[in-house]
Amino acid sequence: MPEPPRTSDAVLALVRRAEIADDDALAGFLTQSGTLPPTASDTATRLIQAGILTPFQARLILQGKHKGFKLGPYRILNQIGAGGIGIVYLAEHAALRRRVALKVLPVKQARDQSNVDRFYKEARAAATLDHPNIVHAYDVACDKGTHFLVLEYIDGDTLDRLLASRGRLPVGEAVSYAVQVAAGLQHAHGKGVAHRDIKPANLLVGRDGIVKVLDLGLAEFFEDSGTRLERHNGGVMGTTDYVAPEQLRDCAAADHRADIYNLGATLYHLLTGRPPFIGTTAAKMIAHQLSAVPLAHDHCGDVPKALSHVVEKMLAKNPDARYQTAAEVVQVLLPFVDTPDRNGRASGNLPPLAAVLVQESTGGLEVAPALEDAITLADALAQAQRWKRRAIAGMGAAAVFATATVALAFVVCFGK
Repeated sequence: MPEPPRTSDAVLALVRRAEIADDDALAGFLTQSGTLPPTASDTATRLIQAGILTPFQARLILQGKHKGFKLGPYRILNQIGAGGIGIVYLAEHAALRRRVALKVLPVKQARDQSNVDRFYKEARAAATLDHPNIVHAYDVACDKGTHFLVLEYIDGDTLDRLLASRGRLPVGEAVSYAVQVAAGLQHAHGKGVAHRDIKPANLLVGRDGIVKVLDLGLAEFFEDSGTRLERHNGGVMGTTDYVAPEQLRDCAAADHRADIYNLGATLYHLLTGRPPFIGTTAAKMIAHQLSAVPLAHDHCGDVPKALSHVVEKMLAKNPDARYQTAAEVVQVLLPFVDTPDRNGRASGNLPPLAAVLVQESTGGLEVAPALEDAITLADALAQAQRWKRRAIAGMGAAAVFATATVALAFVVCFGK
């Protein structure tokens, strides 16, 4: 167990051993800071304020640690995620200063060769994909026995966090996210890659409104019959709230259409604030296979019935009864992007880049009318809002005029 530092000198010694900061940066800090505080915690705080340490790094330094701050040419800045088969860190390339996300295979899991094989299978799957709605993979490497995948870093929030903070999303916003995910999936499916674990936690919305599909940890090349959706260590692949029935029954029979079910379950959650089925894990697994999903508009009256039936088809038990491609999903969802919210305002928004990607993802399918309809609907809603404001203003003016007339009548009457 490392010994926590107690003095400023001990903190600086650990920072140097950890190779967190450049020598020049540390020397400049010491020159400008003057006399350091006597305690370790105050010194760490000063280093954070100077930008030498991140809070994450300072916390580890104060625990007496100096290992694990670097991975290959990358400096670890923060832990930003964990789950599935890896821990995700925010890191920065020491020379290029480019920030990336590093997905690291934990040492304990690396002892199992099947986990290592699965990790590199994820890397191969990610490397085949190049689409703005899918997080980019830059590299995969092993440094002193630690396997890691270098991924594009996106500043934003995952949809599960949005659901936790805001509750169910406005219809148009939820649909605009689903449309972008479907566009990314169409690209992946075209490369023969099925994601197999689409869920809110694996969908990240950047500050620019572009949705990125994350975590290809369960991805498989579904066209390779030898590597279809198998069970891993005896467990069912997928996440119970969103898993397709065929993933539960026979993983080997599942293909890219499982992604369409996963996305339908995710969209259902975004629209209603709850997954399609609730209860114990066992109960949900049975329900996915046997129970009809309650229609979304029965839970939330502002969800259009037509949209509710689109989601219902995405959630069909039989893959043959679903939409057969993600491009079809894009096509049928597009008209609902500008569905007005409960206040009559358009809530959906496709960033310009996303709109281009949507058109590209559908290939020969006709989506221009849907995009035009969405624009027309948005214009109609804006016009309605303008007329509403004018009507309110007119009513206000009429009320003022009426009040003034009555007041004048009183003046005339009592003046006599």
